[in-house]
Amino acid sequence: MAHVMGRIGQTGIFVALLALLNPSLGWSGPAEDALNKGLNLHEAGNLNEAIVQYGRAIKLNRRLAEAYFNRGNAYYDLGKNASAIKDYSEAIRLNPKDVEAYYNRGNTYRRLAQYERALRDYTSAIRLKSDDARLYVNRGSVHYSMSQFRSAVGDYTEAIRIDPKEPDAYYNRANAYIRLGNKEKALADYNEALDLNRDFAEAHYNRGIAYAELGQPEKAIEDYTAVLKSNPQSAEAYYNRGLGRFKLGEHEAAVEDFSEAIRLNPKDAEAIYNRGLVYGKIEKYEQAARDYTECIILQPRNAEAYGQRGLVRLYQGKQTEAEADLKKAYQLDGNLKKKLQPLIDKVKSRASENP
Repeated sequence: MAHVMGRIGQTGIFVALLALLNPSLGWSGPAEDALNKGLNLHEAGNLNEAIVQYGRAIKLNRRLAEAYFNRGNAYYDLGKNASAIKDYSEAIRLNPKDVEAYYNRGNTYRRLAQYERALRDYTSAIRLKSDDARLYVNRGSVHYSMSQFRSAVGDYTEAIRIDPKEPDAYYNRANAYIRLGNKEKALADYNEALDLNRDFAEAHYNRGIAYAELGQPEKAIEDYTAVLKSNPQSAEAYYNRGLGRFKLGEHEAAVEDFSEAIRLNPKDAEAIYNRGLVYGKIEKYEQAARDYTECIILQPRNAEAYGQRGLVRLYQGKQTEAEADLKKAYQLDGNLKKKLQPLIDKVKSRASENP
């Protein structure tokens, strides 16, 4: 006797529905047995063996839409997108009202950045099941990827209307509000997302950026610290927390954060540059010069790095090297001279007072 026939959902950010067929329907036979063997293998992570069983089920019953659908999911999990699309398309041909097949094919098109096709599939799924929040969330994310931020907000808002407890919808709508320049609404949505899921690291991180841009570094630091509790390997969180601490005048702590960001990502030129700024601020000129030099190696056309190294060398009394750096900075960015001149004058004035 065949086992209960089921559907394996796609893995990823948004999980596909799990729809079990009713065993009382009497679906039993060699094709169904092969399908269920495939489902069991799929659930155990044996994707290639599952594909063999799904293929066997299809050979036994060419109209078994479930077999095409689940083989499509296995191909998706293996990153074989073209094969996944082909199987989802056949599942849809056999069952034009299969919401999940449209949804998963849309996910595959989205993965391939074929956004127009993904939109069509999500819209088809919505026509069939207009009360499913995840469909609006994913269609909104396609609109977001296409820079259609107002349309994205509309879809996320509908998802929230359907399911007010869906943190992804609030988080994604917040991101869209950020792109529309509405940081206050974004903050409100990040707050909602975090109320629903306190461990939502991405929401903490993006809310931290929003707080920083709104001139609230203390709150930003709290969010970056929350990120680091769940992901201590986040170079970006260390970097941004370093910026917040630098802004608050917490120089030693800022150096520690920038240093950790650099340890995790040694080619992070911005972290190296900003650590140089902190070193310069606390008059550790040798360390500052080293950081600016490293930044220039990574970004040979970084005018700011040349300019700041020139200032540091003025402080060190290395006049010739300083002039060379400043000349190079002005060549790369003609507007930089106006910005640096007051600082240069300050250094020279200080030098004349302390010959």
